[in-house]
Amino acid sequence: MRITLLGFFLLLATESAYAEVDFIASIGLHSGGDDVVEVLFTDGSSEDIKAGEFLTLEFGAAWDMGNVEARATGGWKVDSISATNGDLDFSRFTGQLLFLYALDEWRFGGGATYHFNVELDGGGVASVASAEFDDALGYVAEVDYYFSEKAYVGLQYTDIEYDRTTAFGQSPATFDGSSLGIVFGGRW
Repeated sequence: MRITLLGFFLLLATESAYAEVDFIASIGLHSGGDDVVEVLFTDGSSEDIKAGEFLTLEFGAAWDMGNVEARATGGWKVDSISATNGDLDFSRFTGQLLFLYALDEWRFGGGATYHFNVELDGGGVASVASAEFDDALGYVAEVDYYFSEKAYVGLQYTDIEYDRTTAFGQSPATFDGSSLGIVFGGRW
């Protein structure tokens, strides 16, 4: 008998005495990836935006199915640089589907992530750096510790690449958007 991965998790859900569904929200701080842009300031200092950074906000649902927890979330990931004469924002919308194995207060697992509407948006003198990127599919591994029944802290690794399109006169290029982040989440 052949069983798919989704079928396996559905079997686990029906075998459990209950499947509790909660809303979930998380905030994360991520680091990593290739430099998308470097900004040089008039005082000689510089700042860069990396493809895997910085702040994420996610909302969705989590299902407890015995020893397995499934999460479906949507969110936003952004990094920015501001100056008096211009600013840059590297932003993308995210969707994730994760399956985590529960072992007491710990959750171990992973899944897929899809990033869309990926763009580098510049204003003022930084408008020349604006660029668009193709949607991207990546993978996520995560370890969480529930310090209460409804709140957790976790470590998340994302493996993804962004392909810059030829818009705005820029040549196509691929950027490693992989990152390691700490996430704080809550369920209700």
